[in-house]
Amino acid sequence: MNTTNQGSEEWLVKGMHCAGCAGRLEVALRGVAGVGEASVNFATGHARVFWKDSARDGVASEGGSRKGRSWRVEEAIVAAGFTFQPPPESPLEESRARAADLATAAYRWVWAALGFVPLAFWTMAGHFWPDSPVGAPFRGRFLLEMAISGAVVFGAARDILRSGWTAVRRGEPDMNVLIGAGAVLAWVGSVAAWLGGVPLHEGSYFEAAAGIVSFALFGRWLELRNRLKAGEAILALAELQPGVARVEVELEAGRGVEVREVALADVEAGMRVRVAPGERIPVDGEVLEGRTSVDESWVTGESVPVLRGRGDRVVGGTLNGDGALRLRVESAGREAFLQQVLRIVREAQAGKPPVQRMADRVSVHFAAWVVVAALGTVGVWLLVGPEAGRVQAALWHGLAVLVVACPCALGLATTVAVLAGTGRGAQLGVLFRNGAVLETLSKVKVVAFDKTGTLTRGQLEVVEWWERKSFGGLLLGAVAAAEQQSAHPAALAVVRAARERGVKTLGEATEIEAVPGRGLKARVEAGVLLVGAADWLREAGVFLPETTPLERDERLWVAVDGEFAGWFRVADQIRPEAAAVVAELRRRGVESVLISGDNARVAGRIAELAGITRVFAGVRPEGKREIVRELQKAGLTAMVGDGVNDTPALAQADVGIAMGGGTAAARQAADVTLIRDDLRAFLEALDLSRRTLGVIRGNLVLAFGYNALAVPLAAGVLEAWNGGWAPGPVAASAAMAASSVSVVLNALRLRSFGRER
Repeated sequence: MNTTNQGSEEWLVKGMHCAGCAGRLEVALRGVAGVGEASVNFATGHARVFWKDSARDGVASEGGSRKGRSWRVEEAIVAAGFTFQPPPESPLEESRARAADLATAAYRWVWAALGFVPLAFWTMAGHFWPDSPVGAPFRGRFLLEMAISGAVVFGAARDILRSGWTAVRRGEPDMNVLIGAGAVLAWVGSVAAWLGGVPLHEGSYFEAAAGIVSFALFGRWLELRNRLKAGEAILALAELQPGVARVEVELEAGRGVEVREVALADVEAGMRVRVAPGERIPVDGEVLEGRTSVDESWVTGESVPVLRGRGDRVVGGTLNGDGALRLRVESAGREAFLQQVLRIVREAQAGKPPVQRMADRVSVHFAAWVVVAALGTVGVWLLVGPEAGRVQAALWHGLAVLVVACPCALGLATTVAVLAGTGRGAQLGVLFRNGAVLETLSKVKVVAFDKTGTLTRGQLEVVEWWERKSFGGLLLGAVAAAEQQSAHPAALAVVRAARERGVKTLGEATEIEAVPGRGLKARVEAGVLLVGAADWLREAGVFLPETTPLERDERLWVAVDGEFAGWFRVADQIRPEAAAVVAELRRRGVESVLISGDNARVAGRIAELAGITRVFAGVRPEGKREIVRELQKAGLTAMVGDGVNDTPALAQADVGIAMGGGTAAARQAADVTLIRDDLRAFLEALDLSRRTLGVIRGNLVLAFGYNALAVPLAAGVLEAWNGGWAPGPVAASAAMAASSVSVVLNALRLRSFGRER
C-alpha cells in the first residue's frame, strides 16, 4: 500500500553521532505544531516531517511555507543540539558533502591516535620494563601525559563533548554523553589521583582517556566510510547523468544554428540536443535524426544494445553507441526519468521498516540506562570489591561500562540495510518507494496479477493466419493496405506483421468505412475487402466455417467481394517468463491469482498458459479492489499491474507493484516499480526484500547480543565470580567501535545481491 505523503519536507541534519541522537530528534520533531509524523534516518542524516492536513491548508494564514511551518521544525533541530541545511539537489552533491565529513573524521581520529600511541607505550613500558629509561617515571612526565591526553580529550573529541553537554542539558543522554563522560572522568580522575599523592603508575588513566576517544573516533570514521559504501549504488546511478548537454541555438538574422554546451539544469523540453557517438544521452527525448545502438542496461537490465532511430524514444543516462543523434527534449533535469528514479530511491532510504520500531524505542533511552548501570557498577565494586585498589577497580569498571555500550549499532541495524538494499534494487531495475515495503513484500502470501500488459506483452500480435490458395499469398498485403489508416490495436498488429515480414501493401485502399466494434470495409486492388468479426461478415452474407467461441474472440475474418478469403488470429501473447515466475512462486508457497477485465475465455487461456488456477474474469476496476480486499483475508497480498484500471487494486494491496512499461498512474499508486518491465524482476524484488530483512534481523541480533554480553563483562561479572577477564576502558571503547562497524559490514553484503545469478 503506497503511503507516500506529498505534504512533507526534508532537511539534512549535521551532528548526529548515534541512534539515540536520531531518536531524540525524532521525538522533538513530532512535538512541533502542525507535524503529523517525523522520521529521522541516522544512516543518511536526513530528517523528514509529514504535515497534518490542517498545517498544509493553513500555510497561507501563517505567512508562507518558510515562516508558517518550516521555521518551527528548524528551531526544534537547533534546540536539540544539531545544525541543518536543505538536502542537496543530487546524490553527487551529497556525496561530496559526505566525503568532506569523512575527511574531518579521519583528521580527528589521527589527532587522537597520535596522542594515544605514546601514552599507551609509556604505560606498557612502565608495567613490563619499569627500570628502563622509557618505563621509569621522569621529571615532568605527569604534566606531559596530562597535556597530551587533554589535547585528545578536549581537542580531538570537542564535538563529542559539545554534543554530549547539549544532551545533558536537555536531560536526554546519548552516545556522546557515554563517551565524553568516560573520557573526561578518566582524565579528571588521573589529575585528582596525582594531586592526592597517588603514584603516577597506580592512579593514572591518561592513556585510558585518550584510548577511549581514539577508538571511538576510529569507529566513527570507519562507520562513516562504510555507510558511504552502502550508498554507492545510488551514486553510481547519479553518475550516469551528464552535467551538460550540447544544445542547438538559433543564431540571429537566420544565420543558422550553433551547438553550445549548456548546463543540464538549463535544458528545457522542446530544445534540440545533439549526442555524439560514445556519449551518455543527457535527456529523455525523441530521436529526430540518426540511427545508433544504445546501451539501456541500467533501465532494462539487458546488456545487449538496442537499435534506436527516428521516432524512437531514448532515456537520459543511457549510452549512445556508434551513431550520432539529434533529439527533441521531452524531459530534463528534475523531470527526467533518471532523476525520478533517484528521488524514489532516496525517499525509500529515508523510511524505516516496522522491525526497526523496537530498536528505536530502546535506543532513545539506552544511554540513560547505561549511565544508571555504570553508577550501579561503581557502587557495587565500592561495596564488595577487594580491599586493595577498591576505588580504582570501581572507577575502572564504571568507565568500561560507560564506553562499551553501543546504541549506534541498534540504530544502524536497519537503516544501513535499507540504504544498501534499496540502492542495489535500483541497480537491478527494482524501485522501492519506502523502506517499510521491504519487510511487507518479504512476507507476501498471495500475488494477484493483472492480465493485459502484466502477464501478457500488452500488445496485440498476429500469431498465425490462414488464406485460401486462390489468393496466392497476397492476403496479408491486401489487409495491411486496408488497415494502415486505422488506429485499432488489431489493425496495427496486421500492419506491423506485414512490415516485419517484408510484405508490401497492395496499393492504396479507398472507400474506407470503419464500423465501430464490428470491422472495416475498404476497396483494394483485389476487390472489396471486409475485415472484422465473424458475426458481422455473416450478416453481410459471407459464408464462414463453424467456429468455437474462443476462435470468434481471437480471429479477424476476411472476405473479398463477398467470398470468404481467410482469417488472422490476433492475440496478446503471454510473456515468455510468466509461466516460470508463477511456478517459482508456487514452489515458495506463494499463491498466484489472475484478475482481468477481459472475458472468461480469453482470461482462462492466459491463466492456463501461465499455470494459474484461480481466475477472476470480467472484473471492473472497483471490482479488482474488492477482490484484493478479499484476498487479504488469507494473508499479505501483492498486486501486480500496469494500467490506470489497476490503480485502485494497487493502492488497496499490501504491496502494489507496477510494471515499468505501464502507465504513470499505476507507477504512482504502487509501492514497487519494475523498471525492467520483466516479471523476473518481481522475483528479484521478492528475493531482495527477503535478503534485506534477513540482514536486518541478523544486525539486530548482533546489536542486542553485543550489548547484552558486553555490559556485564565490562561491569566485571566474570572477574567478581571466578577471577575471569574484564575489559578495561580502552578495550571497551575498541569493542564499542567494532560493534557499530560489524552491522554496517553485514549490511554491505547486500551490494553483491544478484551478481551470482
